[in-house]
Amino acid sequence: MPEFLVIFMATRSISLSLEEALLADLDAHSTNRSAAVSEAISQWLRHRQVAQLQQAYADLNQLQGGDLEEATVGGGAMGAEALERLNA
Repeated sequence: MPEFLVIFMATRSISLSLEEALLADLDAHSTNRSAAVSEAISQWLRHRQVAQLQQAYADLNQLQGGDLEEATVGGGAMGAEALERLNA
């Protein structure tokens, strides 16, 4: 018999104001507003984290010589931290 891991995350009720058209689209595509908004915010946060990571790597790419060697030491830790945030 397969075993399943169920994780319950604490939730908190908040109030949001949305434009009427956005709310109509949301209702047309989802029967659960809270789940849809939560998923959208999670995706938005992941997108921001990836953009920050890409910018950090682009900045590292611009370094040369001794600066690059120095940045390499902290770059691995920075990348690991960013990936941890993505997986959290």
